Amino acid sequence: MVMDDPTNDTGRDLPRDAPRVIVAQRVIEKIKRGALLYPEPETGEAMIGLVVPQQGRPEPDIYILDTISPGERAVREWGMFEQGDDWQGDVFHWLYVNWEAFRELRRASYGNALAGKWDVPLAHVGDWHKQPGDMVAPSGGDAATARRMIEDRETPIEQLVVPIVTLYPLTPEPVEPAAPAVEGREPAGEAAPQPGKPPLPPNAIVLRDEAAGWEVRIDFWYMSRRKKKFVPVTPVVWEDERLPGLPSLAWHLAHPHRFDQEYRLLIDDGYTVDVVRWDADGRPPYEICFAVHKESATHVLLLITSADYPYEKPALRIAPLVSVAEGEDQFEQLYAASRPLLLTEMPTW
Repeated sequence: MVMDDPTNDTGRDLPRDAPRVIVAQRVIEKIKRGALLYPEPETGEAMIGLVVPQQGRPEPDIYILDTISPGERAVREWGMFEQGDDWQGDVFHWLYVNWEAFRELRRASYGNALAGKWDVPLAHVGDWHKQPGDMVAPSGGDAATARRMIEDRETPIEQLVVPIVTLYPLTPEPVEPAAPAVEGREPAGEAAPQPGKPPLPPNAIVLRDEAAGWEVRIDFWYMSRRKKKFVPVTPVVWEDERLPGLPSLAWHLAHPHRFDQEYRLLIDDGYTVDVVRWDADGRPPYEICFAVHKESATHVLLLITSADYPYEKPALRIAPLVSVAEGEDQFEQLYAASRPLLLTEMPTW
């Protein structure tokens, strides 16, 4: 693999054992929006991206491409934040398998090593969370959790980027009143400048939101299997266009309430329903497919929905009941034996 220029786009050379952390502009904006949604309790999100090893450097380049919210069941309290249910993991898995499909398609078009730098798996690269007060560094509990994650040999996580977010209310800058003029004297000069805030460390980004009335500070920290303690790391923010985009999120994950409603309607009408991810058109993203069957029927309905359903009409197919040998995929056998459903065969629902 060709090693990138070992500078961090700011003109400063990186220490040899430091990672380069590149953050998409959309990630910074999503962190700001997510923090401002919950100004009092703690909150946070998972971050996904790419970990690209570099020749001659012990730490990789880490590209943070997007975030995944924790879902509706997250616990947000003052001084505590817990991720929600399995929805977040399901979103990551969907993005991961579709990214792998895109990688396979793109690989034939790579003309050189630089063009193929994105040919690495999608990864969980860390989590950002908001902390109360002036806690701009990870807590001891954060460090213990991070160490458990990177020391777990059953997971591929070897590095974590952990941005810590703190909020500060915006206040008007004080205006020093002019000194009154005294007869026989020259007017007093400007008041001495007030001491300003201490300079920001290089690992911090500050954003002001005048409409919301908050200043959002984001401090970036890093831990790896080599560095088993948090160290500050300087982020570099890139425009979204400089980084690869992620696959579209499927409708059953983007709108889980709709999925639950449609699934329940079929079950309540007496159908047995099997839901699978399937490549029905030979290109990613995958389709979400339903195999719908009633006990007395001699056929199975296949409903193929695109990732952006209901904006795109589903395809409907009909398949005979098939025998499936051990180890064979039932939906694959049904799809192979199916044909498009005629308009005259459409079910009443």
